[in-house]
Amino acid sequence: MNRKSVFWAAVAALVLAAMIGAPLASGQSQDVLSSGTYAAKVKAIVCGGCGPLIQKTLQGMKEIEAVKVDQDKKTIQFAVKKDATVKVSDLQKALKAAADKMGMGADYTLSDLHPTK
Repeated sequence: MNRKSVFWAAVAALVLAAMIGAPLASGQSQDVLSSGTYAAKVKAIVCGGCGPLIQKTLQGMKEIEAVKVDQDKKTIQFAVKKDATVKVSDLQKALKAAADKMGMGADYTLSDLHPTK
């Protein structure tokens, strides 16, 4: 890889980390959330059944607890259990499967994912 490619790869990694908003621990990928609480926007909650399905989906993951969905604001809050980690890609994959099951234009893709207090 030449210098220019390395530079642009580093810029892309920093932009992705800023978009995800998750803190990067030493040796931790920006695709991994460590224990703590997080909030995110959900792209398309289309009906009253979406919130419960999102909650059930995330609570079904062994690393996740305390899921709260606000259908009106199209946001979620959840906690990654103490001493656990979860890949953002695993969250997105589980939520995509749930949205596909729901149909009707539901899209549970997360954006603005960030840690909370």
